[in-house]
Formats: sequence, structure tokens, C-alpha cells
Amino acid sequence: MIERKKYTQEELAYRDIPENPIILDFSKCSGWYDIFKMLIDKFGLPVATGMNWSAFRDFGEDTFDGREENYFIEIHNFYSMTEEYQDYCKPMLNIFEDIQKENSNVFFAYIS
Repeated sequence: MIERKKYTQEELAYRDIPENPIILDFSKCSGWYDIFKMLIDKFGLPVATGMNWSAFRDFGEDTFDGREENYFIEIHNFYSMTEEYQDYCKPMLNIFEDIQKENSNVFFAYIS
């Protein structure tokens, strides 16, 4: 029987967003783990967030609820990733569109 890790309240809590603008630099991502780790860290998501698009959608959409500050998210070097990882990240781009539609204080920009 596989034992499931029990998370602390701290690991389940949203954290402060450490920077604004939020800079997502995909040139530093060499695989799916790096992509999710960056998103979890940059958006202040709970440490226990699952590393899959469904979990990112669930947590990511709630990240900006109740926040009045404007948030600017810059997407850097997205096209520096292999085509395989660009395709893998298509759900992320859809989630970003949904976040922007639902939150008038969130703005995305593709820098490169």
C-alpha cells in the first residue's frame, strides 16, 4: 500500500506573490517539472499544488480572487522551448486567457 504524504497547513496555503510584474521565464525550463515549479512559485500557489494542468487551473483561477492590486504577468522566452513543450503548455495559455477574462486586474504580455 502506498502512503500518501500528509501536507501541513502551511503547504496547503496560498503564499504571497513574490513579484509584480510576475516574470515567467521559460528559457530556464527544461521539462514539465520546471514549468510547474516556476508557476507554483511565481503565483504563490500552495506548495502542495499538483503538477498538472487541472490542478493549476483550480488553484490558478483562485489566485487573484479578492485582490485589488493590478498584476502584470510577462511571458518571456516561451518560444525558446522545444515545440513539444510549447504544445504541452497550450492548456496553460488557455488558463491564462480565462484568468484575464475573469479578473480585470490581471494583464498578460508576451515579451518574447
